[in-house]
Amino acid sequence: MKKILPLIVIFIVVIIATPAAWSSGAKTGTSPTDMFLLAFGKGPVQIKLYSDYFCGACKTLEPNIEYLAGELVKRDIITITFVDVPMQRYSAMYARCFLYILNDKKEIGRALKARSVLFEAAQQNITEKDRLEEFLAKKGFKLKPFDVQPVFKTLQGYIRSDKIAATPTCVTLNGDKKEFHQGVASITKMFEGLK
Repeated sequence: MKKILPLIVIFIVVIIATPAAWSSGAKTGTSPTDMFLLAFGKGPVQIKLYSDYFCGACKTLEPNIEYLAGELVKRDIITITFVDVPMQRYSAMYARCFLYILNDKKEIGRALKARSVLFEAAQQNITEKDRLEEFLAKKGFKLKPFDVQPVFKTLQGYIRSDKIAATPTCVTLNGDKKEFHQGVASITKMFEGLK
């Protein structure tokens, strides 16, 4: 029995770990493990935009700031990091697809368009993986899977350190000054103030 117990423990660990690897969509190919996929720009004002594709207020916010975010990145005024917050049951699947899209081709305009399309899919209540991937393909997005778990762990760290409890929330760091903005009006005003 003593010899069998360690084998049982190893078997259980392998069984538990394997589904996590499968669910990450890990495949051979690139393996970005840092946050370069989600950060855009080289500006001095650091912005973390916390949102959820199933959040009505986040969907309302997106068209308000889409053009501004793109322009501010292009003009090297901001560095923006998109942080998907898993508030709803299918949020992680959407966040994974967003990462796969960026892993295929990373550009701020494409990222903003992908976010808009993912908000549209959530509004249509697309909750099956195959249907979501098909919807994205019809919109012109190619998915390039990789192991997203390291990125998800970093995002969870951001959510914990900034104590995010609601979306949309925007955290700005300008020099030593850190500010929190919540809600559509407050975040829109903050972006407009950076023009």
